[in-house]
Amino acid sequence: MRPRCKSDQGLLNFDFRELDKFRRSTDHKEIATAAAMNYCSTHLVCPPEWLVAAAADLLTELLKREKTTRRGSNASCLARFHQERKDLERWDAVMEVRRIRSMAQQDKNALKRSPKLEVTNSFTRSHKKRKEWLKQGTFECAAILLKGRDAYVTAYGVRNSYKKMEKSLNDPSHAIGAWFDDAFLKKLGLQDTHERKPGTNIFLFLP
Repeated sequence: MRPRCKSDQGLLNFDFRELDKFRRSTDHKEIATAAAMNYCSTHLVCPPEWLVAAAADLLTELLKREKTTRRGSNASCLARFHQERKDLERWDAVMEVRRIRSMAQQDKNALKRSPKLEVTNSFTRSHKKRKEWLKQGTFECAAILLKGRDAYVTAYGVRNSYKKMEKSLNDPSHAIGAWFDDAFLKKLGLQDTHERKPGTNIFLFLP
């Protein structure tokens, strides 16, 4: 573990004067920001607030402008992150299918225990539609839920994404980066959760 930032005020005053030279640099702002961060790392100086803000803006811009010769969903950091968000959305769809399947089983058991239970026509129609839909496999049902959304794929694709996310969730060495706040996602030029398409089957079980 590295030692903490030094606390000698005299030395810190000198360091902050040195860092201020980088802050006032306008011709090569990006390089100056990187140099200032390197200075803090080398001399064990806790970076001032202006430098933290500048470094955050610089990293965000670099991520957005990242160029690569590779193609596909794993071509760049943002592309990989965007793919991971889709994988997570598909994993969520599988969890939703399982929740609906459990709820359907509970309704079925309740109706068996009380065959004279008074239910509305709309509930009966919804229950029948849900029963027919659930005759398919879990991944097939999840693919149907995803129709009309950016994360839509076939059942085979849902299965692959589900397995990837399960591996990430159960193994700390596979870090998941899909849970960043919406404000940060907007800075990266990505959709936040409120902008996600609802899909064409959101009202699947309405009568």
